[in-house]
Parts: sequence; C-alpha cells; structure tokens
Amino acid sequence: MSKLHAQRFTKSKQYWSIGGSINAMNYFGDITPAENFTSTDLKFTRYNIGIHAIHRMTPRFSTRFAFNYGRLRGDDYESQKPTDKNAIFRYLRNNSFRTSIYELSVVGMLDLVENRQSYLRRPEFVPYLFGGVAGFYYNPKAQEPGNPGNWVALQPLQTEGKSYSLFQIAIPFGVGFRYKASTRWDVSFEIGYRYLFTDYLDDVSGNYADPATLKSDLARKMASRSADPKSADGIDRQLGGDGNTIGVLDRVGYRILPFESGNIQYQAVQGYAAGDKRGSPKEKDWYLITGFHINYILVKGVRCPKFR
Repeated sequence: MSKLHAQRFTKSKQYWSIGGSINAMNYFGDITPAENFTSTDLKFTRYNIGIHAIHRMTPRFSTRFAFNYGRLRGDDYESQKPTDKNAIFRYLRNNSFRTSIYELSVVGMLDLVENRQSYLRRPEFVPYLFGGVAGFYYNPKAQEPGNPGNWVALQPLQTEGKSYSLFQIAIPFGVGFRYKASTRWDVSFEIGYRYLFTDYLDDVSGNYADPATLKSDLARKMASRSADPKSADGIDRQLGGDGNTIGVLDRVGYRILPFESGNIQYQAVQGYAAGDKRGSPKEKDWYLITGFHINYILVKGVRCPKFR
C-alpha cells in the first residue's frame, strides 16, 4: 500500500503556473542606522516588481524561475541623529547611495502541506519554504557634493581604491504563505532574504583610501564627505553652529583638520582621513524582498469526445 500511495502523484499531475509580484525592498549594509546586519531604515523602503514561472514537480516540491527589478537606498544623514552617541560615526561620515537591482533567480519551493491530488484539489492554504541561487546586476550611485540631483556612478571611481564587479551572486531564501483563490488562481505572501557575496552594494566596505591614489578630483570628493557642510540632498548639517546653536562637531568634540598626501591637500573630520575606518568589511551586504504574488495555473487542453 505504501508503494502505491507513493506513486499516486503521477507526471500527469505536474503543472506550470505563471504570475507576477508587487513587493517592497529593504537594504542591510554599511549605510544603515546601526552597525549590524539586522539594521535597516524603513523610510528607505523602495518598490520591487517581478514575473515568474513555477513548475509543480512533486506533492511538496516546485521550482520557480523569476526576474525581479527594484531599487535600494541608504543615507547617513537621513538615518542618524548627531545626538545619538551610537550613531555619530555614521552621521559624520555623511555617505549615501542608491542603486537599481536586476535579479534573475532559480529557487526550490518546499510546501509544508503536501498535495498528491491534481491542481483542482490542492489545499486552500499552504505555508512553504524556499531557497536557491540568483544573479543580479547593480550600479551604486551618489549625488555629487555641491550639486544635488547629479547622480554619479561610484564603481568606476574606485572610492576605496579597489575594483569590484557589478554582476554578483546571491542566495535567496525565505518563507511564504499561499492561498487558493479560485480553481486556477493562487495568491501568496512572501518574505525573502538575499545573502550577498559582496560588501560593495553601497560602495562602502573598508578604510578611507589615500586621496593621492584616487583617479580624479571627483573620486576624492565622492570618497570622503565628512567635512562637507551639507548632506547629499544639500541640507545644512550644522557642523559648526551659527552663534545661536552649538555645532555638531563642538558637541561631540571633533574637529575638521587639514591633511596632505603627496601634492594633494584636503580636509576631513578627525578619524575620517586616509587609512581610517569607512565601513565594516566583516559582514557582507543583504537585501530583503517582501510582497504579494499572484499565480495562474496552466493546464493541458481537454480533448473533445469523439462521436461515431
């Protein structure tokens, strides 16, 4: 009996479905409120949309092929408060970025409730787990100091003196909940993390580079923004105060100092010069996709009966 029961899910019960998704995207990395991989700034939640095809293969297992597009953003000035001693490092650093994400993925989906019947008799509510592999393209950009609205690609500038690829691999994994809306339509809610093998999603990872080794004046401006009196959006950071208020630097006991490297002279807040910490290379970046999926089941045509 057990052998016959195991064979009940025949190839004729396999099927394909197609669909799309509307999602929210969040970023976890170096330009976030706190220095740990669970920190994100919800005000920078951005949209994500996707299309996919799913092949139901066994009573519990399906394979999904998907393409997703979305955006990510982070900003030290927007995410930090100069009065927070745990956030002052990021506030003074004054980095920011945004990037689009183009992702192709293949994941296996494991239903926690099996279905040995046809699609017509599938369970109404099914929780599931998923995991797989993805490839994605990204291109981090930031606004040019003194010229808000002019977004500059950061990777060609090598702001930390290092090169990295804009094509990367990710490991998607997560959990979902699927509901049978009608005979052929399913609706799902899904939470999916992407573990990355790069720490340069935000163009921040290691230490400040020696300005003399950077490629151009633009690279030097984009690499070190601690002495910039304005945020990326052109908002006054009040580093020095105005006579009526105490400046941020005075409040925390920091100063803007002159530095020289070769024939390059520049200014930076103390602790933000060449060789000082700019990011945290110990932990890779992540992103999260959360949203709703809709699927339409494709079935083979039913043959008409023959009449004699």
